Amino acid sequence: MWKKVLAVASALLLSNAAPLSHAEPAAAPTPSRLVFAAAEEVSTLHGFTAGQAPDPETYWTVPRDLSMYTPELWQLLGDRHARISINMRWQRDFGPIPAGKPHFDELPALLRTAERNNVGVVAWLTVPYGDGYWATEDNLALHEQMVRDFDTWAREIGFRPRQVLLDLEAPLADTATLGNLPRQPVPVVRMLGENIDPAGQCAAMRGYERVVAWLEDHGYPATAATYSFLFDDITDGDTAFTDGLNMPLSRPGTFREVAFMAMRSVYAGLLGTDPGPSIHAAYIQDMRRWYGDAATFSLGEAGEGPYKDDLNEMITDTRLAAALTTGDVGIYSLDKALADYGLDGVARLFDAVEAPLAGAELERASTLSPGAIAARGLIGAENILAGALAAGVSRQPNSWPPSC
Repeated sequence: MWKKVLAVASALLLSNAAPLSHAEPAAAPTPSRLVFAAAEEVSTLHGFTAGQAPDPETYWTVPRDLSMYTPELWQLLGDRHARISINMRWQRDFGPIPAGKPHFDELPALLRTAERNNVGVVAWLTVPYGDGYWATEDNLALHEQMVRDFDTWAREIGFRPRQVLLDLEAPLADTATLGNLPRQPVPVVRMLGENIDPAGQCAAMRGYERVVAWLEDHGYPATAATYSFLFDDITDGDTAFTDGLNMPLSRPGTFREVAFMAMRSVYAGLLGTDPGPSIHAAYIQDMRRWYGDAATFSLGEAGEGPYKDDLNEMITDTRLAAALTTGDVGIYSLDKALADYGLDGVARLFDAVEAPLAGAELERASTLSPGAIAARGLIGAENILAGALAAGVSRQPNSWPPSC
């Protein structure tokens, strides 16, 4: 009798101590490779690549239009295990707000909605338009303060991004000047000459490496976005053109990922003709040579140039990028894609990244077109010009790979 009681008691104790199931916990779903830039006030910025810089005051005064962020969109993003790179603006969304400027408190609710729908968020950080907007050679000190203010704000609202993204680009005003190259080349030459400063380029590179180290030490995986122009610059072994743009160098190995932007739509605007999808294939080959699997690729702009009213062109380029890379495929931007293609179009782009080009389709899209050769030739000519300008002021450009 007692033996039976003890046996039953022992069985009960063991059953309470052990888990109900020995099955392995369900693995987290694999996130989509497609990552949209999101929540930037694109109406204000529209046209900067065509030579029109926005009024600096609109950084603070123009509210975002988040009306397209509907329950249906969030359901789609959640169903596709999406991540979105949300634009977060220092001294507007977080950090000290300048006297007399409005404080927009749009982001906490947006971030909570993303969390509820299991949508991953990348914190894409920018500074005021008048300070260059993106991470440039000249505004390093602002970024050193900005990331600290971001950390304070993120902790206050309980937000933990999947990654923090720094946009290593030319200052907004210089980007607008470059956009006028075919029509007004003289200001571009003047800009390149005034910006060239090899010592400053080295200092900025090392400074952003400190920013990355600070982010990583505080638990924020750091990634970057930058121009593919870098690869037209380094063909002669130096970085003069990049320096002339005041675009910070990203030494391979600094960031966990570097998203290279080879925006076919931007080239179409510069040249007046579409270079075709092979412009992407050419840059992907270069970026993988120097950055390996840390290199990712970004397309844009949705609804512009060859993508205007033609979703199929963007689908083809998305499938091409998916075929030739192993990491994320970025698109600028979710807001523009929704405006031009609608929710069904965005869904088709998520489908596209899961169906990489192959065989004859991939070969056709990758074969370098005359337009792609011309596009890269234009940037290559600027690289030669930048080198000549540096030599003219007795400034030896920094070498590539950078060792300073």
